[in-house]
Amino acid sequence: MSMKKVMAVLLALAMTCSLAACGNGEGIQKAGETSSSETASTESDGETAEETTTGQSQIVIGQSTTYTTLDPAYCYEWDAEMVLHAVYDTLVTTSPEDESEIIPCIASDWTISDDNLTYVFTLNEGITFTTGKELTADDVVYCFNRLKGVQGNPSFLMDTVETVEATGDYEVTLTLNTVNPAILSILTRSSFSIYDSEVAQANGGTCDESDTFQAYADSNPSVGSGAYQITTYTSGSEVILEKFADAQIKTGSVDKIIVRTIADANTQQMELEAGDIDFALDLTADQVAVIEDEENIQIVTGSTYDIFFLMMNVSEEYGEELADPTVREAIKYAIDYEGLCELAGNDAFVPSGIIPQGFLGYAGESTVTRDVEKAKELLAEAGYADGFSFDCGVIPDMAPDGVSFMMCAEKIQSDLAEVGITMNIISQEASVYLEAYRDGTQQAVISQWGPDYYDPNNQLAFLPGNTVGLRAGWTADMNEELVALGEQAASETDDSVREELLLQIQEVMEEEASPYIVYLQAGRTLAVSTRVQNIILSSAYVLDFTTLEVAE
Repeated sequence: MSMKKVMAVLLALAMTCSLAACGNGEGIQKAGETSSSETASTESDGETAEETTTGQSQIVIGQSTTYTTLDPAYCYEWDAEMVLHAVYDTLVTTSPEDESEIIPCIASDWTISDDNLTYVFTLNEGITFTTGKELTADDVVYCFNRLKGVQGNPSFLMDTVETVEATGDYEVTLTLNTVNPAILSILTRSSFSIYDSEVAQANGGTCDESDTFQAYADSNPSVGSGAYQITTYTSGSEVILEKFADAQIKTGSVDKIIVRTIADANTQQMELEAGDIDFALDLTADQVAVIEDEENIQIVTGSTYDIFFLMMNVSEEYGEELADPTVREAIKYAIDYEGLCELAGNDAFVPSGIIPQGFLGYAGESTVTRDVEKAKELLAEAGYADGFSFDCGVIPDMAPDGVSFMMCAEKIQSDLAEVGITMNIISQEASVYLEAYRDGTQQAVISQWGPDYYDPNNQLAFLPGNTVGLRAGWTADMNEELVALGEQAASETDDSVREELLLQIQEVMEEEASPYIVYLQAGRTLAVSTRVQNIILSSAYVLDFTTLEVAE
């Protein structure tokens, strides 16, 4: 497939005892009263991708979204990272050239104790929030404590943090309860965004599950220190970001960026061609082939660390037949991996385990190929010679990296039918899908996992007893060997030893017919208006808003 124009792409590698007390601030000005941006509106301004009527530069992005909040303490959806990364600063961040490299952000430098349990961060002075308040160590302590205390989806990222303390006006000391070689990478994730703690406390923010600041945060201008400020957020519809003129660390060139929820990829294509949006983030390989030679459209490509998989519930209560490892093994051999990769395009391939290519512990490409007869033999061995049926949850309009969940589901459904298995595709709204998925009550799902931060510890969530493991009904007592290996890998600081442990983990998962069948690792292709320049892709947060420019 020929590509039109030279691509300006830079892929960065991805990724995102007692705690200091949360106070109850009084008399705090509400967000927006001293903000440099206008207050939040409740409706879209209806403008297209061209310049606004006031002469401001503007970019419009079309994307299928799953997030239902943009509060950093609660939001854990991969597609929200792009927005939050532009709005909030974090203690440390990653290099645009290499996201495995941790670089200063709010923190100018840091030291690590010899036992790898104490991290002392020195903060830059003079950083201000959109409210006009200066960022200090107290804001960092509050935001970290709130993240841990509210028990939202990303709160587990604080599990290895024992205490966080302000040891000076511009010094923060983080003490771990166990060695975590991934902690600096974890701190780059937007869950660790720093915002005005006084505004949060004055509007329901606490360090426990009584927190109500989320509602305020989603209906008022954001109070971070990043290059942009959220001025409008309508869940399931759009987010409007405006440039924060007083940003200190990174600044934006474009005055306004609008992210519109456009679930249907065909609609994204039509709106891009019509000039109504500047970015179409979810086009399939077939759609890209149709528009790649159009004069006003450029195709931007890059790699990702995103893996797509069929997850099967291994609990007898919800998994039923799928709880049998022999059945899962049969399904593994029934799937046509080559065909799935061809459908996905973007040079997709099949990794042999849960760790993607590019991460420490990558085990190479899968050697498993489709074997219909072997699948049938395994089914007979399991007592299902005549087949069986199961339900598989799918978000029909989701296509991360241009890989349609429904397309994959229909292909796998067809493959399984050839060995006598009926896979009932259950189309679900994103909220319904996610609730059942997170509760561990789905019998099976088609899913995708984009690493939250650039470290293989991120992938240990798939192990029994961990976040994704529990979603598959895979409890810690079901495989104590894997639990022990995961604990060793999570705290090992010697990369050579750590790599061996990670490879061993994947070998055991393969032998035990784990709940996951990884069927491809995707590339990323964005279709973009030629009026947009200086486009930098990221595996951690898709797109860096701060580098974008609009051609004169």
